[in-house]
Amino acid sequence: MGSASARRAWRSGAGGLRRLLATRAVRFVVVGGICFTSVVVLFEALRRVLPLSLAATLAYAAGATTSYELNRSWTFGQRERSWAQVRRFITISAAAMAANAALLPAFIGALDIHEVAAEVLTLACIAPLTFLAYRAWGFRTAEAGLMLAPGAATGHAGAGGGE
Repeated sequence: MGSASARRAWRSGAGGLRRLLATRAVRFVVVGGICFTSVVVLFEALRRVLPLSLAATLAYAAGATTSYELNRSWTFGQRERSWAQVRRFITISAAAMAANAALLPAFIGALDIHEVAAEVLTLACIAPLTFLAYRAWGFRTAEAGLMLAPGAATGHAGAGGGE
């Protein structure tokens, strides 16, 4: 199958992968996986030279920066940036960082597990809550006050993904 045929098959949604990747929740998980991996790798490096809470906060902040751009453009399909949206994202991320800083030592102490394993567990607990917050509030539109419907803001079908 030539590359043009492969592109046509992809565009038509052959195999269902395109439809699967069109859902916001799946896109959020993919973006989360990328950010999660970068946070854990950075945390592993920083925890050797910084206090644990500072290492976790810096690693999470770095992941949040990537998360904002990927979630804004790919997961939630928004092309425009606004200061209100950035402020909402930062508010949600700051709350998540605070939860991370509180849960991390609690999990280490209560479960007697390695610091990196505790960070993985902490991030897994926080992720569903951040998705709901981003979906309901972080990436809402000013006009509707709600999350974008698929392709609503850009006229680009599937820009926001379907659910």
